[in-house]
Amino acid sequence: MTLHTLSPEATGAVGPGAQWTEDSSGANTQTEALRCEFAGWLGDDLVSVNPDFVVSGTLADALRASDLTGFELRTDPVITKSSEFVSESSTDFPDRWERLVPNPEPTTASDDREPTEETDFARQGSDLFVSERALALLNDHRITHARLTPAGDSPEATRFTRNQDHADEAARAEAVAEFSALKESGAKEAARITAVLESAPAPTSAPPTMNTQNKRKISGDLTRVVAAVGKPIDDEKVLAVLRFVDGPIAVHESDDGWRDYDRNRIDGSQLSAVNVVLAPNAQVKFIQFNFRNPTGDATAVYPRIGELITGVDPFTRETVLDHLGEPEGTTPTRQNTIFDTYRIGRQRVLFYWDADDHSPQTIVVGRKA
Repeated sequence: MTLHTLSPEATGAVGPGAQWTEDSSGANTQTEALRCEFAGWLGDDLVSVNPDFVVSGTLADALRASDLTGFELRTDPVITKSSEFVSESSTDFPDRWERLVPNPEPTTASDDREPTEETDFARQGSDLFVSERALALLNDHRITHARLTPAGDSPEATRFTRNQDHADEAARAEAVAEFSALKESGAKEAARITAVLESAPAPTSAPPTMNTQNKRKISGDLTRVVAAVGKPIDDEKVLAVLRFVDGPIAVHESDDGWRDYDRNRIDGSQLSAVNVVLAPNAQVKFIQFNFRNPTGDATAVYPRIGELITGVDPFTRETVLDHLGEPEGTTPTRQNTIFDTYRIGRQRVLFYWDADDHSPQTIVVGRKA
């Protein structure tokens, strides 16, 4: 019998509350009911829960209806998803899974359930031995993220490789389509918000006055930014921030719902003078000012540096500390940078400085501690 070695998709992890026993070979295996927690899912109908296995309800039904031998199906696994579960498949996550138990049981530690002429499945450590007949059935289902070590050239081993190639091509085409859709959506949103800015009146009120964590009162562009965090992009407070600089607006959307609004993008980089980031709830999560281009030149990218904090001129680390008082904390980074942390109003504000000359590099407003 031709015996192939199959390493299934490994997105299943041992779930909470699992209990263990030893099979007749002395190998560990979960007792009933098997507990599997998915951290993610790539889309396959056969998944490893090392050292055990689960199959989707669709594949379980096909196995049960076949004349294949060397396995049992048990219908009571406890399937959960982790809090960070992400599906990478366009197919819906199966609502039913069953435990696949390869057999016969080995009689010695070295006899790791190796199939006989009458056996189509057996376990080999955390992998499976599968016959040509078993592989033929698996090839009719989604098993495109497994790794196959064929026993030799065979029609089903060739079909397995062809299925994987087709799945890879489809995934690439889907990724290109998603990227194009996001790019088109971002371009439409950039045009929309540009039109909103052109038609909305400029703010006439003075910037709000706010307290730092040590009760220093400040106002300026920085307090306008603090007031904009948590607002939707069309809010007049956010529009006021986008008005700080001129230049085209670029919008980048991600498939997980985040959106970046960049104004005055620096050529050849991901930086812009003003960067407004919206969380999936469509409210501003944080806002970033950049003062240097990627080469490290001291040329200011954000042009209103003298308007950031009223009364702070020139804008250096020394003048800011003198005006705001001691920060909550100071942290060095690996990029010859240090940053000071302040609390202004209800928002966290990070001032990034050049570690040598203490000139400003970046200010981030609103990122959680």
